[in-house]
Amino acid sequence: MQLISLVTNSAEQTKSVIDGVSNTQLHLPTPCSEWDVSALSSHLLQVVSALRLAGLGQAVPDEHWATSQLTDEWAEQFAAEVRGAVEAWNTPQSWEGEVTMGSAQMPASFVATMLASDLVIHGWDLAKATGQPFRCDGETAEVAAQFVADTGAQGRDMGIYAEPVPVPEGAVALERVIALSGRDPNWRPSA
Repeated sequence: MQLISLVTNSAEQTKSVIDGVSNTQLHLPTPCSEWDVSALSSHLLQVVSALRLAGLGQAVPDEHWATSQLTDEWAEQFAAEVRGAVEAWNTPQSWEGEVTMGSAQMPASFVATMLASDLVIHGWDLAKATGQPFRCDGETAEVAAQFVADTGAQGRDMGIYAEPVPVPEGAVALERVIALSGRDPNWRPSA
């Protein structure tokens, strides 16, 4: 899979979920126990914004991840950031060199894969929380699953992922990436 397809697919698939969120759902719980729909949506906006900045070769400082409140135009902001991210990564030079994430230098392709994988996982979280389907193509989910498999131990050490959840043999890639990130692919909101 070409990495630009990963960026495009993960961003646009998550955007379709964002488009289906109503303001009356912002208080609902999500599979991320510490975040409700509002906090998760704010984080998704930060992720896609970071993806755009990284594609432009700009640093993504630690302050980028500071908690923020959603504005009334957050879905439109997300759509604009998706357009900007896809455009930024759609040039050969965006994939070269390194990108500054906080205090670390990382290969541009690693940053794109990391942030796109985050969009897949949290796009699924948001879909589950708001009762929507998450339509993630198999190739995108497979790349995200491989990324989480490769970085899972470090992510768990950093508190990014929980312990993996077992899934049956033959589980599809989306179920595997969700389980590898420490989420139950069968999560449902509590009644």
